[in-house]
Amino acid sequence: MVRLFRWLLRIVTGLVALGLLAVLLLYWFFSRSIPDYSQSLTVAGISAPVEIVRDNAGVPHIFGAQDTDVYFGLGFAHAQDRLWQMTMLRRTAQGRLSELFGTRTVKVDELLRRFDFYAQAVASFKVQDDYTRAALQAYAAGVNAWLAEVNAGARGRGAPEFWLFEPAIAPWQPADSLVIGKLLALQLSSHMSAEVLRASVAEVLPDARLADLLPDTAGPGLADLPDYSSLFGSPLPRFAAAGQADPLSPVPTPGAEGASNAWAAAPQRSAAGGTLLANDPHLEF
Repeated sequence: MVRLFRWLLRIVTGLVALGLLAVLLLYWFFSRSIPDYSQSLTVAGISAPVEIVRDNAGVPHIFGAQDTDVYFGLGFAHAQDRLWQMTMLRRTAQGRLSELFGTRTVKVDELLRRFDFYAQAVASFKVQDDYTRAALQAYAAGVNAWLAEVNAGARGRGAPEFWLFEPAIAPWQPADSLVIGKLLALQLSSHMSAEVLRASVAEVLPDARLADLLPDTAGPGLADLPDYSSLFGSPLPRFAAAGQADPLSPVPTPGAEGASNAWAAAPQRSAAGGTLLANDPHLEF
């Protein structure tokens, strides 16, 4: 009995030791992707030194000699903190999620490629004024400067999530920033799914019955829309149904209405004696 107890104790001790070793290895593995905010780096693409100071909340404060240097620093800081999120948003807008997630996101990619947001973003960049183009280019250069540090300094892959996937991280382009703005516009189109539902119900119910079920539906005669079914072939793809069920889809799902909020407090209501301004944007980013 004593011998059995000793063996059980050895087995339990060994399992605990292996568990602790696994935890330490995982910690070391993922910590390699965490940036060192106190490090000084020499990078190309800026006219003078840029300083990125992070406060106690981790919020970066960027100081540079000119605007393009500050935009460079902003791209660098964003890439340090949000590289996985940035690349996922870019993939979503480009319709390239299935390269990572397989067949489950094919419908999402098909929808986003029909929207062709990325070609629109490239076209949008070309018509921006000189200042805006310079800002977008400087921001992209800052993102790519951090990517270069990641690749040269063996800093994991820039974010722990990248360890799960093989594809290399493509350089950031100015149009990438614009296409994320277009993706945000899609995410804020909260009535899109409801409009698809109304259009589908209108195909099978008379106007009077439709008004009973969806009382906020506009009455007949306000718009004479062409038949868009010829754009798709047969049968029509069920984009709305597929997109709403997938957590990776940017298509908003029907739900209770909501909105962002903002508020301010006068200096006499602040312990520090200064005006307080705060906002709470209800965005999915």
